[in-house]
Amino acid sequence: MNDFANGLGWKIAGGILVVIIISINMYFVVIYVTALGQMVLYVIAAIMSFVYLAFVAYLSWQCLIALGVSSLACGRTVRVTRTLLTEEPSPTRIN
Repeated sequence: MNDFANGLGWKIAGGILVVIIISINMYFVVIYVTALGQMVLYVIAAIMSFVYLAFVAYLSWQCLIALGVSSLACGRTVRVTRTLLTEEPSPTRIN
C-alpha cells in the first residue's frame, strides 16, 4: 500500500480507540444486567461476555500478526504470493 499505509501513531490510536469502545460496551452491559436482578441473566451475560472477549482477543492477535508482529505467529504459516498461471497449449497430433 506504500503511501496509503497507516503509520505507527495511527495504529496505536486505533488500538486505544477500540479498547475504549469495548470498555464502554461492557460497562453498559453490566449496568443493564445488574438492573434486571436475576441470577440466570448474570450467568448468561458472564458466558456471553467471556465468548465476546475471547473473540476480540483472537481478532486482535490475528491483527497484530498481520501488522508484522511475527513473534505471535505459531504453528505453520502460509505465504501468499501472486503467481501467473499460464496454460500451455496441448500438442496437436498429426496423422
